[in-house]
Amino acid sequence: MTRLPALTRRPLAVLTATLTATGVLVAGPAPAAPDHTTVVGAVPSTLTPDIIDGTVFAIHDAGSKVIVGGSFTGVQNRDSDVTVARKYVLAFDKATGKVDTTFVPAVDGEVYDVLAGPTAGTVYLAGKFNNVNSTARRKLALVNLSNGSLVTSFPNLAFNGVVNDVARVGTRLLVGGTFTTAASQARGGLVSVNATTGAVDGYLTAKLTEHHNYDGVSGATAGVGAEKLAVSPDGTQLVVIGNFKKANGALHDQVVRLALGSTAATVSSWNTNRYEPRCAWKKFDSYVRDVSFSPDGSYFVVATTGGPSAGTLCDAATRWETSSTGTAVQPTWVNYSGGDTLLSVGITEKAIYVGGHFRWLNNTSATDSAFPGAVARPSIAALDPLNGLPLAWNPGRNPRGYGVAELLVTPQGLWLGSDQPWIGNRKYRRERISFFPLAGGAAPHSTATAALPGNVYQAGVGSGTANTVQRRSYDGTGTVGAAASVANPDGTTWSTAKGAFWVGGTLFYGINGALWRRTFNGTTFGAPKLVDPYHDPLWDTVVTGGGPEGQTFRGATVSFYPEIANVTGMFYTNGRLYYTLSGQAGLFWRWFNPDSGTVGADKFTVAGATGFTDSGSVFVSGSRIYLISRTTGNLSSASWVNGAPSGAWTVRSGPAVNGVDWRARAVFTGP
Repeated sequence: MTRLPALTRRPLAVLTATLTATGVLVAGPAPAAPDHTTVVGAVPSTLTPDIIDGTVFAIHDAGSKVIVGGSFTGVQNRDSDVTVARKYVLAFDKATGKVDTTFVPAVDGEVYDVLAGPTAGTVYLAGKFNNVNSTARRKLALVNLSNGSLVTSFPNLAFNGVVNDVARVGTRLLVGGTFTTAASQARGGLVSVNATTGAVDGYLTAKLTEHHNYDGVSGATAGVGAEKLAVSPDGTQLVVIGNFKKANGALHDQVVRLALGSTAATVSSWNTNRYEPRCAWKKFDSYVRDVSFSPDGSYFVVATTGGPSAGTLCDAATRWETSSTGTAVQPTWVNYSGGDTLLSVGITEKAIYVGGHFRWLNNTSATDSAFPGAVARPSIAALDPLNGLPLAWNPGRNPRGYGVAELLVTPQGLWLGSDQPWIGNRKYRRERISFFPLAGGAAPHSTATAALPGNVYQAGVGSGTANTVQRRSYDGTGTVGAAASVANPDGTTWSTAKGAFWVGGTLFYGINGALWRRTFNGTTFGAPKLVDPYHDPLWDTVVTGGGPEGQTFRGATVSFYPEIANVTGMFYTNGRLYYTLSGQAGLFWRWFNPDSGTVGADKFTVAGATGFTDSGSVFVSGSRIYLISRTTGNLSSASWVNGAPSGAWTVRSGPAVNGVDWRARAVFTGP
């Protein structure tokens, strides 16, 4: 692995601002959400040019045209072999994909970020450059979209280090990088300036200090400071990631949150110790690579490199709740690649898109190979916001190169910037920039579950080889309806089932050491299909270009499958698959995604949950958990609080209570 220059991600839009009667600046309306109702399509648009070299680090959708920044030097219009010289920044027409011939600012260094300016028709450029159009503009400039000329009223701030990322909140521009001075004023990787005049102010003065990995003797060394900035949609929170250990002298290793008040940005007490370990310290001084807020601001996601290192958050994507507090905050979930870098994150209402040069995801504890649970996702993936597992969307990129350096979400779709020419397995030539429109995309599988009062189904009722399926109405307490038969026209051997659960119109169940799925509407079963996201015929035989010679993208069956033979009950709720095992008193769970069918690689035990040794089936409805005794046929319930049983179990129904025997091979709530 090699160190990629600082990468960038801009907010979808910027916050406006108003002045109160007292003159205090306050954030105005939040930026428009992408409002995606589906995952983007898997076929990239043809309306993009071919950038022939380097890497795309920044993409800005300016309406009628798209501005691109990076380390490239030339571009060709699609279906043309004529190279147009464009060093580090270019524009193209969004409607046609043709290179813009009028926007030609001359910059003498790489561009790492592009952001809408303070007035219509302007755009900020940030990066490694020192001059724009032969005029001194060290690391940050404001230019006109029409022709790339400088907006001369925005001055040269003469940063003495790289500017990696910028974000605008109201009338302020927040700037992050590895500088220690801005306009001759001392700053430590962060500064705020007037978005129009460039005047440095005292709003954002937090000082980022100390190398993450380099200890003065050993380890890779790089500039200390901010690599990425993420502003919450309401403009009240700023998350900064980068190469630092402290913020204003307090420990905030690689990640710090700041509250954006009306008069000052202050370092929050929020902290996590999960980014304190050193990962690949001989290669990277820091390993955080991107951060992004969800459209509703309820969480943010951090992507990392760093190499496989057990117990750390290296080579992983992690979700963090905005509402969390404390000094040892833990992530909601972690998705590990198993030794490959994640570089970029973009979030919509339906998916968390991640990019990098990873081969697999859901690959916990792996080292450059596919461990149980690994699913092939070459370089790009869409993750389930609930649990971080991959959705079914899987266009992929081969060759992977260094990876997807930029992801930008817009209301129309998803922009991708990279260092390679192909989408898919050398299927769609899209040189270093591509766009996935919403057209052709589908909504992820519903996660809706059935609730009581409602119907409860018993599959494999009776002893021996009985394959009967029956339905009963049940109010969740004591009232149980008469049993009604459900047709089993294909003769499914429900007598061998090992638990089942219904979610979003699909019944999932275990048989013969595997998980199966089929549609079920309460009366009719669809055709059964094996759930096997770990083996993809489109990628299983494709050589990864990394790892051992001849290694392919073939995944590995999750470790849950060998457990299926001993499963006595299972149910789905809130992104989790819970299950009980024969002869074991505990309640276990794994993350589960019904869209791709991926079961989480990691197995968890519900703390304090006991008494499931006699489980004959188990399901949840609302705030109650229901347990069927394999010995007596009784149905009991207890409270279900924060993902765990709580309080005493109460027998609700059973052969000696109301004449109903609940025993079956699989019992589940459904339509």
